[in-house]
Amino acid sequence: MPELQSRDEFAVIGIAVRTSNEAEMRSSDARIPALWNEYFATGVTARIPNKTPDQSTFAVYTEYESDHTGLYSLVLGQQVSSLNQIPDTMVGLKIPAGRYLVFSADGPVPDAIVAAWREIWTYFQGNPDYKRAYSSDFEVYGTVPNTAKIFIALA
Repeated sequence: MPELQSRDEFAVIGIAVRTSNEAEMRSSDARIPALWNEYFATGVTARIPNKTPDQSTFAVYTEYESDHTGLYSLVLGQQVSSLNQIPDTMVGLKIPAGRYLVFSADGPVPDAIVAAWREIWTYFQGNPDYKRAYSSDFEVYGTVPNTAKIFIALA
């Protein structure tokens, strides 16, 4: 069962890709695995300025074209105290304050994340009291391996 939380606005700097869930289901069109590979292989975190003490990695889903069936942008990065310096090849964004339903994803990545997103889609189909905002949703990967939290923005 997800937990309801309120979050203050915060900022993230990282690398981004534009994709869709439909494209990610086809290995030939999937862009997210390559983004994760780039994130780790090129030392993105070392180049992010103004990082907050929280060393968690954020995967932010934003710029939704419509709903979970449309295009969206995914930004992999870290929370920062300022967007004043954004390195070339990176993007910066603000995640708005709001109410979120928080889901847990425990187990080997990426399988646990994929399973959690399936649970999220099913949850919203069966719980009309909550409506997704499709503004900015995000995954938080802390220091404990194989555990993540997924925050879904509510309208």
